[in-house]
Amino acid sequence: MRSLAPQEPSQFARRPLSRAGRQKNWKDSIVSNIKRNHPEQRPSIVLTAMDRETLFALLGDSLKTRDTEAACFLLEEIERADIAPDDVAPNSVVRLGCDVKFVDHADARIRRVQLVFPEEAGCKHRISVLSPIGSALIGLGPGQSIRWTEQGRERSLAVLEVRSSGRGSNDPRRNAR
Repeated sequence: MRSLAPQEPSQFARRPLSRAGRQKNWKDSIVSNIKRNHPEQRPSIVLTAMDRETLFALLGDSLKTRDTEAACFLLEEIERADIAPDDVAPNSVVRLGCDVKFVDHADARIRRVQLVFPEEAGCKHRISVLSPIGSALIGLGPGQSIRWTEQGRERSLAVLEVRSSGRGSNDPRRNAR
């Protein structure tokens, strides 16, 4: 018969992590998240100089945003983008105010939306540039796809078509320079 006597406490007891140990685990977690998002493996993207300035201003205004993960993702995209003149062909890349047709691989659904500022995203066919999907779309061209991690889930989409909406964004930040 096996003895049910307790084992030595040192075999089972967990020593509390020192402050350095907690800090190391926290840093490892951040590094893990960055590696999981693989920004270096994302496709090249292009932003116009005006869109870049506008997006930086939007992020500055959105410091009180609830979705810091989406804001960080948008910042990563802005920082890695190639910058083009403002007169770049309107159907070549997803820009603020444009209409975009894409496949969201999460549900294999084709969607048509206009990429807009957060306060303009109230209706069904408008998506905020500050949302995870909006941040993923910005700067992509037709035929490009992107993968990213959102709330611990792998996401991906592919751009099928980009069109100048003709309507543009009504936000005054778009025209301020």
